[in-house]
Amino acid sequence: MATLAFRIPPSSQAEQKQIATIHRMLLLDGTAVLVGPDNTRVNLPSPLYDVLVKVVSTLEYGKGLSIIPQMEQLSTQTAANMLGVCRQFFVKEIEAGKVPCHYVGSHRRVYLKDVLDYGKERQSKRRASIRRMAQEANDAGLYDKFVPIDED
Repeated sequence: MATLAFRIPPSSQAEQKQIATIHRMLLLDGTAVLVGPDNTRVNLPSPLYDVLVKVVSTLEYGKGLSIIPQMEQLSTQTAANMLGVCRQFFVKEIEAGKVPCHYVGSHRRVYLKDVLDYGKERQSKRRASIRRMAQEANDAGLYDKFVPIDED
C-alpha cells in the first residue's frame, strides 16, 4: 500500500503574502466555501476547515509541514524520534504495554495515532507531576524561599 504522507515545503516571498491574505480571510466570521471551476459552491465541513486553518497558519510563518494519516505505520526509530526519546526507551514502553504495536516480519510497527496518543498522555502526566511538586513546595513554604549557595 502506498503511503499518503506528503510534505508541504516553506513558500516563497510572493506566496507568503498570498498565504497571509488567505489566513486573514479564513479567520473572518462566516462559513468557508470551496468554489469549483464551474462555480459550484460547497461549504467546507468543520473538520476540513480546521485543518485548512492550521495548514495556512503554519505556512504563514514560513514553516514546512507534513500531513500523514493517523493509521500510517511507523518504525520504532521514527516513532522514538517523533517523541524525542531513544529507540530503546520506546521499545521498553511497547514491551510494557503502554503503546500497541504489530509486527511486519520480525520488525515492530506502530500506528501514528497510537504514538500521538501516547505522547499526549506522557505530556499530561509530566505536567501533573510538575503541578504536584510545585504544590508540595508551596505547601511546605519553600516555593518563594531564597536559599543562598554555600561557597566554602
